Amino acid sequence: MSIREIEKGYYVEVFLGKDPMTGKKIRKTKTFSPLGRKSMKESKLWEAEMLESYKKGNLDVKGSMKLSDYLDYWFENYAVPNTAYQTQTRYKTFCECIKTNIGHIPLDELTPPLLERFYTSLRQETKTLKDGIVKRRYMDGTILKTHKVLHKALSKAVSWQYLSKNVSDYAEPPADDKRKISAWTVSEARQFMRLIRESKLWLAVFIAFYTGMREGEICALRWVDINFENDLISVNNNLVYRGAGITSLDDPKTDSSKADVFMPKELKKMLERIKKSQDAMHLASGRTVNFEYVCSWEDGRPLTPGYVARTFTKLVKKHNMKKITFHGLRHTHATILYASGASSHDISKRLRHSRVSTTDDIFIHITDEIKKSTADLFSRAVDNAETK
Repeated sequence: MSIREIEKGYYVEVFLGKDPMTGKKIRKTKTFSPLGRKSMKESKLWEAEMLESYKKGNLDVKGSMKLSDYLDYWFENYAVPNTAYQTQTRYKTFCECIKTNIGHIPLDELTPPLLERFYTSLRQETKTLKDGIVKRRYMDGTILKTHKVLHKALSKAVSWQYLSKNVSDYAEPPADDKRKISAWTVSEARQFMRLIRESKLWLAVFIAFYTGMREGEICALRWVDINFENDLISVNNNLVYRGAGITSLDDPKTDSSKADVFMPKELKKMLERIKKSQDAMHLASGRTVNFEYVCSWEDGRPLTPGYVARTFTKLVKKHNMKKITFHGLRHTHATILYASGASSHDISKRLRHSRVSTTDDIFIHITDEIKKSTADLFSRAVDNAETK
């Protein structure tokens, strides 16, 4: 506590401990003027009120901090304990982008116009490729994801009582990019699988094509997850590569991702053959190699998602196939189901999306084509009836 006489009156400074987040001293200050008995009385009264409010918990004692410091605190104390490793990796990338651009701004000085200027600057940032082509560094979808991470972090600041409101609620980010889904036809997928039949990647591609599972889920797939009697694959884990040869089994992407997937008969037969082959290799090795994972190397180590994604891209290019990513096999699976007349609800369950709207948003162009073809069928039916 301190009341100091200054030229124009009295300067009052009340210390209220340290901010648990920043470790900095927290203080409340106020100036009373002019010099004189009345101002001195007011300054002492204000000092006493601050201390009383602090004791009753009615005083906001959070110190001001830079946005970058807050994001570090939020990441370590919220993101790390509450999200999967891959989600943490994505959050960290978005946080670094935010910190680089506006991290120097105090948390309590953020405003909607400031955030919108930040999003605009990201839209205008460019990069030059090796061939000299200049393109945008951040697409609208990436900026939108950056906004969502910032919104999540600031929402926590409100619940932690570091902010009275979430200013990102009032800032308008760009709309998401229109997704252009790249997928193969049945014949293209089968052609590719014939071309890579001797590749270590072949089984992972086969599983993805017949189930629509994600690469991390396929890499995490163990024989204990397969129920041959009931034709079920239980998606229980997602394999994560943490570097230096270290892998771990994390929970799947969402709660709804953790579910059973029915195996088509072609996949069941193939997995039965692979299991028999691995059992034979296990015995031949003198039981020194344990084939726990379905997609594994000869020493039993599982394939990693990074290896699967990179190798798939290389093989697609090598065999001059239509360019898609490994995740495009999931889209291929869904596209084939749509074309076969399956409903959005059924496909959403198959892909284990948390909401049917997610499925529709991703495959909107396919559903539009189906709607158009259905309308054309109706028109032809009317035309045929009129000509009779």
